[in-house]
Amino acid sequence: MSESSTIAIGDRVKVKRKQDRLGGPQYPGRIGIVVRENPFGRDSGGYWYVQLEATRRAKQRIALFGAKELELAQEGTS
Repeated sequence: MSESSTIAIGDRVKVKRKQDRLGGPQYPGRIGIVVRENPFGRDSGGYWYVQLEATRRAKQRIALFGAKELELAQEGTS
């Protein structure tokens, strides 16, 4: 995510494939909508609850991500 882009509730985002998470990446490449903010971690870009879209292999779900793990999705992305 670039310095100029910020995440807000209602944004369409994509989960980055490369994540610095203990246990490996979580839901890499999935697309979703930011539904709410977690109050912890605001100094580092925040933590966001994202409603991930369903895929052929996975159902729709809500997951928590740090801002560093998300990027704004392009409009034609599915």
